[in-house]
Amino acid sequence: MNEELIGYNKKVAFINLSTEEVSIDDLDPHIAKQYLGGTGLSVKLTYDLLEQKDYETLKEDPFAEINPLIFATGPVTGTLRPSSGRYSVTAISPLTGIWGEGTSGGFFCISLRNSGFDALVIQGKAKEPKYLFIENGSIKIQDASEIWGQDTYKTQELLREKLEKNVRIASIGPAGEKLVKYACIMNDEGRAVGRCGLGAIMGSKNLKAIAIIGSQRVKIADSGKMRELLKEEEKEKLGDFLETATPYVFKLYGTNAYLDIGMGLGDTPAYYFTENEFLAEKLVGKTMREQFPVLDYGCAGCTLRCGKETIIEENGEEIHVDGPEYETVAAYGPMLGIFEPKTTIIAHHLCNKFGIDTISSGVCLSFLIYLVENNIGLENIKQNLKTISVDELKWGNTELVPKVIEMIALREGIGDLLAQGVKIMAEKLEVDPGLASHIKGLEMPMHDPRAFEGQALSYVTCCVGANHEKCDWFNVELGNVSYPRLRIKSGDYHSIQRREKGVIALQDLRAVDDSAVNCNFRNPPLNHIIEFINAATNFGYDKKSLLQVGERITNLKRVISCNLGISRKDDSLPDHLTKVLSSGKTAGVETDLEKALKRYYKERSWDWDTGRPSSEKLIELGIKE
Repeated sequence: MNEELIGYNKKVAFINLSTEEVSIDDLDPHIAKQYLGGTGLSVKLTYDLLEQKDYETLKEDPFAEINPLIFATGPVTGTLRPSSGRYSVTAISPLTGIWGEGTSGGFFCISLRNSGFDALVIQGKAKEPKYLFIENGSIKIQDASEIWGQDTYKTQELLREKLEKNVRIASIGPAGEKLVKYACIMNDEGRAVGRCGLGAIMGSKNLKAIAIIGSQRVKIADSGKMRELLKEEEKEKLGDFLETATPYVFKLYGTNAYLDIGMGLGDTPAYYFTENEFLAEKLVGKTMREQFPVLDYGCAGCTLRCGKETIIEENGEEIHVDGPEYETVAAYGPMLGIFEPKTTIIAHHLCNKFGIDTISSGVCLSFLIYLVENNIGLENIKQNLKTISVDELKWGNTELVPKVIEMIALREGIGDLLAQGVKIMAEKLEVDPGLASHIKGLEMPMHDPRAFEGQALSYVTCCVGANHEKCDWFNVELGNVSYPRLRIKSGDYHSIQRREKGVIALQDLRAVDDSAVNCNFRNPPLNHIIEFINAATNFGYDKKSLLQVGERITNLKRVISCNLGISRKDDSLPDHLTKVLSSGKTAGVETDLEKALKRYYKERSWDWDTGRPSSEKLIELGIKE
């Protein structure tokens, strides 16, 4: 059976840090075809590993040793498929307590792909700090005491010196070691598996880093077909202004090209989601490039090259900052009432260095300032302050940002509270939980759900909580993503009526992207997506069968989260994000998702009372309960 698999290493490594034992299993071809790789393969592996008693344990403590941490690539990773330089990491999230996942670009993914394994399943907990060294099929568990406590940049530097300069590394920083619940995993200097706190899971296992030297290239089914598809796509782009202009804009300004566009649409939030009009021109990518030297780079196989490296001088030292990205600029700019570019650049650098999600940390800090500015929970807040005063917690305070980021990373003073996320912050400060801007415990991204109802619907039903990349419906409304035959098409921004199937289809399509694994910034024609995967695997998918793969993956993630306690009541926006604004593009917009959610549930065949996929749907998808 194993010989039938094309486009895979055909091996899954199981690494037990408690016993320091490594075992290698063959990848079942049937599972590969049903779940592809990446997050799809990882959710299947997780589901098969966890027993009912394990869910009860994980409900109480996501840091329990039984929580499987899985690194994986997919059959198109590192191939000619545009922007295929990506890998995935999954676990039960310490921030949300449900299914957690993230992907990252860069070049680490190529070494992982060529390591001899399709997935690394990391279990248990090391007695002392360790790192994994993987070299062409060989896995060694090494002592990490000398690099424990180092930031992510220094960790990568020290491991290169110890091993060799071409080694690729994914590591955590102090935030992961201190179990900050939204700690990142960083690779290739500044690329991040940013959301869901998967860096904290690494920290809980005493795993500092994974270093890989991989040169075992994976054979694919039809490289000639991939070259043909690539040529076709380039020809089609020539007649499409948007397709031609978008790569140019991304290369020039990176993801931060969206800041002023987002403000104009009411999509970019300010002052903790209470406004959406601000001085965007002070922070947009064009301004950054005019004020600072900015270098361009791209991930492996990237055709957009949206990566930016900004050079600043701080305390007499020249610092090369990976970024900043749009989400960081918005979270540490208008969300905090800050319109000084250098502050957002430094914030991005410090979050990379310590290994912290810029979205969650920015939302947590803005929530704290919002409470102080509105005199809510003030006495409880004061009790958590040690090295900063309550007077410093105000909009526009640039000096506050670097201090608080370090306090979060080291869990000192008020940083210890912020490190737990807005949901726990609201509980511990004894304020209205509806003020905490999260869905299922994951902080809201910098795309306001009042701007696009389809985005709001995707948020509340998303497999990990509030994540804008698991279904980027805002891109659909902007015309950047369009698959009309799947009802993925633009329409009335503030109504998703009769397009709920489109949200479902895009969620399933993104599940395929995260399993293949590729970046979703490039959106080839649907037939090309299918043919690229077939050219890698020879699986012979058509539209129906490939979308069913995405549907199967989405539903299995939902089953795991339901096993961990979520239900329909969790599929809702926080009260704070349903407040009607008085100004800006979304002034007067009321968001009521009840009807859309009912139609969504009906199309998904999810039970309206429990939120769980029906037994009939699971049988149809071949998922055993």
